[in-house]
Amino acid sequence: MLHNSPLSTIGFKMYFTLVTGASGGIGKALATECARKGMHLLLVALPGFELTELVSQIRKTYKVHCYGLGVDMSEAHASQEVYDWVKENDFNVNVLINNVGVGSKGEFDKLSTCFYQKQINLNVVTTCMMTRLFLDDLKRNAPAHIMNTGSMGGFYALPNKAVYSATKSFVYSLTKSLRLELANTGVQVSVLCPGGTDSNEKTIAINKDLKGIAKMSILQPDEVAKEAIDKMLKGKSRIIPGTVNKICYHISRLVPEFVHNFFIGRAFKHVHKHGYSEGVHQVPEPKMAKVAN
Repeated sequence: MLHNSPLSTIGFKMYFTLVTGASGGIGKALATECARKGMHLLLVALPGFELTELVSQIRKTYKVHCYGLGVDMSEAHASQEVYDWVKENDFNVNVLINNVGVGSKGEFDKLSTCFYQKQINLNVVTTCMMTRLFLDDLKRNAPAHIMNTGSMGGFYALPNKAVYSATKSFVYSLTKSLRLELANTGVQVSVLCPGGTDSNEKTIAINKDLKGIAKMSILQPDEVAKEAIDKMLKGKSRIIPGTVNKICYHISRLVPEFVHNFFIGRAFKHVHKHGYSEGVHQVPEPKMAKVAN
């Protein structure tokens, strides 16, 4: 028997939550938390075992409807392919979680132009296009939600993460603007701004070298997801998981920029130790394939 959720079944109509970047890290935790709340799921991620296994695991554990689409979201027509898949299967989406993204670390001139193109496509273009494609459906299926995954890094200038932090600043600005624009449509728009998270082996290794407040702020993906989904469903605008991260954010609004730069510079000295990395959170494969139907 399916769990009862106000967002999964309204009247005789079944509704779905669509999560991109769902097969690992924060995305996987967000999908699992939604399933725990009885929300039916459409999961989009790179083709592979991780996605297929997650769909199977969610179906067995939570007894919700769950389907997966394997697609490289950095490709030009990927967002349209996702939308077409949803329409072809008559899925009704009333929650869109734009989580897919790619991180990086390293001096600006040490990472390739091809990588920066892919990072901007994933973090900026895909978030924008997915929101545009699904917005009319979300309005029709209201009450509805959009949650875009930004970052605490979107609030600051970050050495060795220049393009990443810039893309997350875009996500933050887009989300806040859309929230104002859609205020009377029944579509609530939220931005998730996690701090440091142990989302994969590389980030765990980097986070281990942090000290002081930076180390205290690190969260596990399931901690981020629980707070994110709870607050999204309550219609919160800006979601910053973790007490330490919230305190740091509010203090940072009160201190001069040179103080930000001093502490950020100290905090990011450890990045050099781990060398250069393109795609800390995700390394997309140049292919598309539907899976886990």
